[in-house]
Amino acid sequence: MPQTLAPLLPFLPFLILIPILYFRTRKLSRPQPLKLKRLWIRPAVLVLVAALVIWAPQPGLVRHFTLFEWGVLALTAAIGGVAGWYFGRTMKIEVHPEDGTLMVQGGQAAVLIMLALILGRGSLNTGMRLEGEAWHLDVLLISDALITFTAALFVLRSIEMYLRARAVMQAATPKT
Repeated sequence: MPQTLAPLLPFLPFLILIPILYFRTRKLSRPQPLKLKRLWIRPAVLVLVAALVIWAPQPGLVRHFTLFEWGVLALTAAIGGVAGWYFGRTMKIEVHPEDGTLMVQGGQAAVLIMLALILGRGSLNTGMRLEGEAWHLDVLLISDALITFTAALFVLRSIEMYLRARAVMQAATPKT
């Protein structure tokens, strides 16, 4: 890589993420159809992938979780679950007046949560590279904690959206 581009290398992820977040924000600002029966698929896949990443054998590493590590993973999952519940609450769910389908619209809070996750992860990666050894931090545990946080966040977001969408549908159904 040319030396003139080396100073720009730390900003490369942001140069990629800014257009993605821009288009994602535009998409979230418009109502999208919500497929209630398919809402479980993404969280199920995410939990499966997270479990595989955490418990799959690492090359040259036999991993046995201590009680402290289990506690850290449980705590980050709980925090991610609470954040996911509030993330789901930011999504506007309503019934389309013409065809009766469920519509979901994300708010700016949803984009801010995604941005905070991305920036937080990037900052943590940079900090771990620079100071992780000096602070005697377990990089693998921190990575696993971020995975459990994110998985719990999106699972609880989907559960909250499912419960609220079901209630919206029942409220919109005319009583006979």
